[in-house]
Amino acid sequence: MKNKFLILVSVLVIAGVLSACGPTSTQTSNPQIRSMYINGNGSSEISPDIAYINIGVHTEASTAVSAVSMNNTRAQKVMNALLEFGIQNKDLRTSNFSINSLQKTDPSTGKVTGTYYAVDNNIIVTVRDLPKMGSLLDNAIQAGANSINNVQFDVADNTVALKQARDEALQNAIKQAQELADAAGIQLGAIQTINYSESVPMFSGPNYLDYGKGGGSMRAEYSVPVNPGQLTLTATVSITYALK
Repeated sequence: MKNKFLILVSVLVIAGVLSACGPTSTQTSNPQIRSMYINGNGSSEISPDIAYINIGVHTEASTAVSAVSMNNTRAQKVMNALLEFGIQNKDLRTSNFSINSLQKTDPSTGKVTGTYYAVDNNIIVTVRDLPKMGSLLDNAIQAGANSINNVQFDVADNTVALKQARDEALQNAIKQAQELADAAGIQLGAIQTINYSESVPMFSGPNYLDYGKGGGSMRAEYSVPVNPGQLTLTATVSITYALK
């Protein structure tokens, strides 16, 4: 009985020592690091050097076969004219081909008097020599194009302009963070995170003229003058600082 009592006392003593060596309830995890989050913005302007134009051929006939045949002939002439002008095959892309059945009505009575078929064939043309755009349109119209619209200007290589916008955004964020820290009487610590985003919009120019159903009856000199203007590229840099 005495031996059992001594063993029990020994176990209790060891348990007490281990308990004293373990973590206490007053020990907590590291306090949350104070931080500052800031956004910086930058921009850069650049002159467009490339354009995308939607050039189309619209035809109408009493039968679908006739409308398609007429459209194919005119569309091929337009394609040939563009190639002869110097546009490469890689810069010609079909964007739409459609056939629609439409009803003819009597304007006075509103009654249906017949059916006709409308065919549209549109291609996106990439123009890499902007000063020649007016002449290109003239050639396309004379070849049979009767719908020219959705002109968009872009830049073939915007690497340098984007870097300028990004650098400006970064310096803007750093400057703002330092000014806020000085005003608040605190010190900036190490940078914790950096995030970056950019915006490279394409400028949509004016819609040119819809030259009617016949095609080739008007010249491009009557269209709105081409003026690509300037593209503005923007960048945003977000920085998270630890505070000392």
